[in-house]
Amino acid sequence: MNEQQFAEEIRRALDESAGKMPYRVTHRLEQARVAALARASEVQAARQAPSNAESTVGETAGGAGVLGGGGRETTPLWWRAVASVLPLLIVVAGLLAISLWSDTEIADETAEVDLAVLTDDVPISAYADRGFGVFLKNSRQ
Repeated sequence: MNEQQFAEEIRRALDESAGKMPYRVTHRLEQARVAALARASEVQAARQAPSNAESTVGETAGGAGVLGGGGRETTPLWWRAVASVLPLLIVVAGLLAISLWSDTEIADETAEVDLAVLTDDVPISAYADRGFGVFLKNSRQ
């Protein structure tokens, strides 16, 4: 079975099932189709005719808004540049803040260790002794 035959079978099945639908459903579908075709022809005409409207949102006969400015770009170039660079600046600022916070934490920890060493009763020469490191390891266990 080729594509054409398959499409014909699908069309026949859809036609048969469409005949079984209630009238109110088929009527609503028909109205929606007519409205969609009207909007499509309006959009096609708007694309072919030169647009001198200032607004990028047009109003259709059904009251629905149609977006598009006839191919014109309405966003200023400086705003697009700011919008594209701003996320990068935020990430860089976040990384700098994390780096500064980390450096501050390391400096605080180092100062705390220095303070503990300087205020301890053990002489500073004991810290240079190899046996003192072994003593500290054994005393923790």
